[in-house]
Amino acid sequence: MKFLLYAQMDQSSIAKELGAADYSYFFLLRAFAEVLSELGEVCLLADPAEADALHAQCTVRGESCVLLSFTPPHKTPLGLSCPTVPVFAWEYPDIPERIQEACWASDPRHDWRHVFLHTGRAIALSQHTVQAVKRSMGPDYPIVAIAAPLMHQESEERRLPTQSEGHPFELEARMADSNRMGLDANGLVTLDEEDGTPFAPNDWESLPAPLADSSLPGETAGNPASTEDDEGAPFGCGWDIPPPKQVRTRLQGVVYTSVLTPEVGRKNWEDLITAFCWTFRDTADATLLLKLTGADLTRSHHQLLMLLTKLSPFRCRVIALYGYLPDESYAALARATTYYVNTSLCEGLCLPLIEFLGAGVPAIAPDNTAMADYIRDDLAFVVASYPGVPTVWPHGDYEINRTTRHQLDWQSLAEAFRLSHEVAMHDPARYRHMSRRAREAMHAYCGPETIKSQLRAFLCPDAVATDDVEDTRQASRPDQVGAPADCVP
Repeated sequence: MKFLLYAQMDQSSIAKELGAADYSYFFLLRAFAEVLSELGEVCLLADPAEADALHAQCTVRGESCVLLSFTPPHKTPLGLSCPTVPVFAWEYPDIPERIQEACWASDPRHDWRHVFLHTGRAIALSQHTVQAVKRSMGPDYPIVAIAAPLMHQESEERRLPTQSEGHPFELEARMADSNRMGLDANGLVTLDEEDGTPFAPNDWESLPAPLADSSLPGETAGNPASTEDDEGAPFGCGWDIPPPKQVRTRLQGVVYTSVLTPEVGRKNWEDLITAFCWTFRDTADATLLLKLTGADLTRSHHQLLMLLTKLSPFRCRVIALYGYLPDESYAALARATTYYVNTSLCEGLCLPLIEFLGAGVPAIAPDNTAMADYIRDDLAFVVASYPGVPTVWPHGDYEINRTTRHQLDWQSLAEAFRLSHEVAMHDPARYRHMSRRAREAMHAYCGPETIKSQLRAFLCPDAVATDDVEDTRQASRPDQVGAPADCVP
């Protein structure tokens, strides 16, 4: 069988498009491609219009062919001869059922029922999404929940470093560190009254110069490739995001990591930062690592500086890593992490959370929306949340509340931070148990064999029947080992 895979971004464009709308579908396609290659031939398409010619070739050969569109339903290509299956994430309890927004008027696909009727089936990433679709399409609509495959899992037990040694951490990144920001809440206070005078361009001349980086001992000033050593003299981190550098530091105590796009409001990073800094305001051995993406990272950096300034002084540490990280740097991030933290108000899957759990990193997260499929208290500190809060469609005009999300319990989040730190520092047996359960649960939930079986059953049902027949034959002839059946309906 031939699987044609399409997403709007590819390996050559993802670094520049990170944080743009639907960028995560590239990572979703990449995760599925490896498993699908074990079921048939995988072909990546730059343009979905290429699908019909390939489908015609397969038809001549008597080979089955399907286009898997890793896009939101309203961006799924329709009108093709090639059978098309949308593979999508969705965070809300219902789907768009009519053209509700002015910006949707030119495209009928914004009524998702129109798309699902044309494709005839779909793959969602969670049971939460499956139920949302069935509420509109009926209980018999052929849609299945298949999470993104987790291909690379840690096999070794995670070891908590001692207080003295800390976590060695080295990668090349654009990094902002609260220890080097010179945070002072008094800087937000002005005694001058605003008199309504318009701001003139030359007024900038009367303002103090931005805080500039100073070189560490042994460095050449202005050299962006120089190594940033945590034990060197501190340097300033001002309004500009620091340039890329080879970061070398040692993270003491308990390290919390979150991967998110701040401008996506449902990610709720304000609760994450405020609860962390308040809980650990007197705790020097707690670090929050934020891997941030987005279309406007400068704005996110300014928001972070303002948040941290308002929360200062505090003894804990907050580090922000901006932009794209190669796979090896992302793996280094996971190795340095004690807990992964998710504070989202709703999720369609949360691939980073699954990846870190699969690496044996326990979590702090709510068990709402898609996370209800895999978050439980043997592998995570579960944060309370409450459904039914009105909100807008994420791809609409942002004017009218037409769906709902959850509200996170901030006090529950702060308590989860406190308890998790206590476990990591004083109950290593419980931490090891949570780490082991995280690996085991993710292997059972979205390991490659699990996902391959689910995909074969949904996309290649005749192949499943063939496998069953072959299994029966092998049971009667235990001395012979049969080859797996081809994935051809």
